Formats: sequence, structure tokens, C-alpha cells
Amino acid sequence: MPGEQEMDRAMGCSWVCSGVGVLALGLAGCAALPPQGVAGQGESAATAQIASVLSQTECRGLAGQRAHLQAVHATLARDGMALRVLGCPQLASSAQAAADRQVLAVAVLVVDGVRAAKTVRGPLADGELLDMGSAAPLAAPGRAQRVRAAALVQPPDDALSPDVLYNRAWLRTLMGREGLRAVPDRWWAFVPR
Repeated sequence: MPGEQEMDRAMGCSWVCSGVGVLALGLAGCAALPPQGVAGQGESAATAQIASVLSQTECRGLAGQRAHLQAVHATLARDGMALRVLGCPQLASSAQAAADRQVLAVAVLVVDGVRAAKTVRGPLADGELLDMGSAAPLAAPGRAQRVRAAALVQPPDDALSPDVLYNRAWLRTLMGREGLRAVPDRWWAFVPR
């Protein structure tokens, strides 16, 4: 009977070795896929969104800011958020068209509220925009948008919650690190330095 015992042992090892091999392949497959919102699929979608907006006719003057915006997005992704470039409206400072200046309109999307809570404040629902106290303008694709100062009434700072004031200051600092200067009284508007 020693032959049967050796055969049983060999068969048992075969099953165990196969099981361990399948488990190792499964774990290796999991390791190859990055967590969503950190890299890979989420990163390429955000990069494509930034590139798509900057390729529009009205944004071509700011297309050189692509690398800066992608760097901002990479920082946000680590913190459970994503950058949304909304367009490149012209911010009218007076009735003269010559005084208009083109700006980048941005917003921040919460991807993972638990991670985002370590960086920003306020209600942080996954899939919702970060609370900045007012909405940013949405530019219609394919046509220039002119935003007049009176068109978007901004509440005074003393009417905003401390969370909103914190989030606005945080966004100004983050964008400033990448060479983008905030436009006064427009939390969503940035121009190259």
C-alpha cells in the first residue's frame, strides 16, 4: 500500500499547489489594478476632460496651462477629489470689450468624502461638487462666454460659512502652487501668473 499513500500525497499536493497558484494569480491581478480615483481609469478620464476643455476654441489661449491643471488634479486625486475645468469664459471688468480677460473656470468634485475630509471642510458627498458658497459658470461648448461682474453676485465674505471661506482659501493656495492666480471676488476663476 505504500504506492497508494504516495499517490494520495502527490494528488493532495497537486490540488493544494493548484489552489495556491490560482490564489497567487488572483492576488497579482488585484495588485495590478489601482484603487479607483487614485490612478488609472480615474486619472485618464480627468486628463481627457482637461484636454477636451482646453482644446475648445475659446480655451486655446489657455491651452498652455494643461500641465499645471493636471498637476492640480493629481494632488486632488490623492485627497479623494477631482478637478473639473468648466470652461474659459471672458470676465468683463467694464463695458469695454478690450478690458475683458479670459479665465479658467474650475470646480472641485468630491470622489471620496472620507479622504477629502482630511483636507477640506463642509458637506462632502461622493459625486457632488465641493461647497464653495456659490456656483461657478458653465461655459457652453463651442462658443465664447462673457461673464459680467453683475451677472454672478457673490455674497460678501461675512455672509459665508467658515467652511466655505476655508475651502476657497485652500483652492487659491493649491492653484497658486501650480502658477495659477485667483481672480479677486471669483473663487472659481484663475489666470496664469
